[in-house]
Amino acid sequence: MGSGWEPGTQWQYGKLAALAYQLDKPIGTSFGDVELYQGLLSGVTGEVLEPAVGTGRMLIPLLEQGLRVRGYDPSADMLAVCRANCAARGLDPVLFEADMVTFCDPGAFAAVVIPAGSFALVTGRDRAAAALRNIGESLAPAGRLIVDVEPPQLLPAQPPLRHWWHGDELLTLTGHNQSDAVTQRTTGWLRYELWREGELVRTELQLFTLQWYGLAEFTAMLREAGFRQVTVHADYQAGQHPADGGRVWTFEATRG
Repeated sequence: MGSGWEPGTQWQYGKLAALAYQLDKPIGTSFGDVELYQGLLSGVTGEVLEPAVGTGRMLIPLLEQGLRVRGYDPSADMLAVCRANCAARGLDPVLFEADMVTFCDPGAFAAVVIPAGSFALVTGRDRAAAALRNIGESLAPAGRLIVDVEPPQLLPAQPPLRHWWHGDELLTLTGHNQSDAVTQRTTGWLRYELWREGELVRTELQLFTLQWYGLAEFTAMLREAGFRQVTVHADYQAGQHPADGGRVWTFEATRG
């Protein structure tokens, strides 16, 4: 019997998944990535695009830095949280629904930023290649792509129970991961549950698939998509070379 979904697709972030992201990584949270991206974008005067903008964790500090940033996300629920976060800070950026595989706005942007490993949500080599080509075409001449890629890793099959309080409500997250070294993917079946006074009031299931990339592999993909001058910063330290045991690679590539 089939699994009920086609390879390369997944269920989007819904209301509870978006709420969990907001509670787990509120605006102001940084892993060192916010500071790195702000530094790399210093002096950019053209418009910046953030695909997979999520709740605005990166978008908002970039806007507050004075950059002109547009953002999109395939999840309407994520965008609703992002709009609320922006409005609370007096910001009103252009936000819209789209995805990396199909969106293209030729020559419109001085930079495209994809932090937090979000490019891994694009599963399948053909889809990833299409996304990189569209991003490259959306950049102005000499425009830059800055994108995080997490080194390949096997996640534990049974993640620990996680929970967050949201006022008087309790949000819990349970799940199960499957890793496939052949396709270089980890797929998580995630169950979000919202509880009020000990009663379950809402539940949501998310299929969460991440694609792995090796360092040389992703560099080659960027070059095949037409990028040049590819630089890799390790662990959110500008100029630090990747080493075994690192937790994240930030690729900086220029449109050819």
